Amino acid sequence: MPNWQVSFYLFLFWLFTSLVPRRLHPFFTTVGTHLVFPLVKKTREVVKENLRVIGQGGYSEKKVSKLAKRRFQNYSHKLLDYMCMHRLDVSNRWKLVEREMGEEHLVRALKREKGVICVTPHLGNWELGGYVLASKGYPVNILTLKEGSRSLRKYEEKVRRQFGINAIYIDPSQEPKLAIVEIARKLRENQIVALIADRMVGDRWVEVEFFGRPTKFPVGPALLAMETGASVIPVFVVLEKRMKYWGILEKPILFANPIQGKGESLRQGIKKIVESFEGMISRYPDQWYNFFPYWDQGE
Repeated sequence: MPNWQVSFYLFLFWLFTSLVPRRLHPFFTTVGTHLVFPLVKKTREVVKENLRVIGQGGYSEKKVSKLAKRRFQNYSHKLLDYMCMHRLDVSNRWKLVEREMGEEHLVRALKREKGVICVTPHLGNWELGGYVLASKGYPVNILTLKEGSRSLRKYEEKVRRQFGINAIYIDPSQEPKLAIVEIARKLRENQIVALIADRMVGDRWVEVEFFGRPTKFPVGPALLAMETGASVIPVFVVLEKRMKYWGILEKPILFANPIQGKGESLRQGIKKIVESFEGMISRYPDQWYNFFPYWDQGE
């Protein structure tokens, strides 16, 4: 999409969220989904096929269609909420975040003074988790790809600066040596590095079972944890029934020094991360925002 179009849509979303109270957003996202859903046949069928895999034969076609439509609606709601992030702080986060669970796991992990790697899939409102942690005073670094749209990148950088979040950019077409050095330094300073870990980036991966299918997952988080001793914590921010989010931090995953060999230690650690992702995606299949043939990636 050309940069001017992205700028135009960003402005429309910003204007909408500035003028329309959030309590009315579900009405507009419902209407918009009913209008758009029949028109995006290719994407709609891709989403349905991904849902069939998640259901592993347990979803009827009626349920698959219902979940697919809800996924489009939830994603629209997520985009609207993203345009409100600059108005969020520690005093008013309750307007978006209704419940926070598992912060004690993060506190305990940071006491080890080896840093924490927070991993999440493209589930719910993943950006919101980093902003909430940063607003509470935690030192947060986000590992991210550089956004192609200059307008969107400027908005993201503005919001991250507001919360004191440091962005570490990677380029999948290049060897990410500088990024790795910076990440390792932040972890040794006992900071938090947050990243999304359910899509392939680069060519280093481990294959594990994910919803009953062999699936490639990046090894980056596991390698960093093994090299630095950092704890890995699965983090999720999911939308609940009252249109507010729950923030969930699960128990840390520790990558011990390899006893059975580095490759096997990597695979076992990544398997634990993937099992955590699988459990949460099973609970919220209509909030997993992968709009492409997921099990074809990397083939």
